[in-house]
Amino acid sequence: MRYYKTAQYVPGKGDAWMYYECDDRDLVQRYVTHIPATNETDKVSAPVVQTVFRPDTLLPIEAKEFLERWKL
Repeated sequence: MRYYKTAQYVPGKGDAWMYYECDDRDLVQRYVTHIPATNETDKVSAPVVQTVFRPDTLLPIEAKEFLERWKL
């Protein structure tokens, strides 16, 4: 598996961080969105969209970082 993260600004809430778990072909298996300022977390275990959006903007991360967010 490969793991990535990216951020996007949400008006009135601050940065939303998206953490992706992808297979070896970079197809999304599951993802979690976390907004630290509001402590909102949304987990998606069966994503409808299975390809990452703008892969050039993704930051590679370790599995540990993804799994920590998934537990929230």
